[in-house]
Amino acid sequence: MTAEEMQQKYAEYQMLTSQVKQLVEQMQALEHQTRELEMLIEGVEELGKSSKGTEVLAALGGGLYVKTKLEKNNEVIINSGAKVMTTKTTDEAKALLSEQLGEVKKIIASMQQGFQEGVSRIAVVEAELRKAQNKAAKK
Repeated sequence: MTAEEMQQKYAEYQMLTSQVKQLVEQMQALEHQTRELEMLIEGVEELGKSSKGTEVLAALGGGLYVKTKLEKNNEVIINSGAKVMTTKTTDEAKALLSEQLGEVKKIIASMQQGFQEGVSRIAVVEAELRKAQNKAAKK
């Protein structure tokens, strides 16, 4: 392998390593989103089991909560985007969240396949580089 070919292989190795690292970071973010969706589904299920008039903590955001009494245990309000709020039953909300969870899991599975392919390719390139370095060292 010529010096130029070795440089190209090394550049390919660096590019693949960078891509795999980015995939790992993206998968970690999606795993976090998966956990959040699972917690939301569990929260909606618990809401349905609560009695009207039960004291609950309502999140204001940023770790702030307010104590309030539950008026309806079978409806939630969902931010549909662009500051549009939609009322959904707890069953509709669970279905929507479950659908989102399924989509995120599909994306993760696809990314895992890309990760495995990247790792395999890195191993091949690494072996080619080692072989070329060993050959060059013997000369």
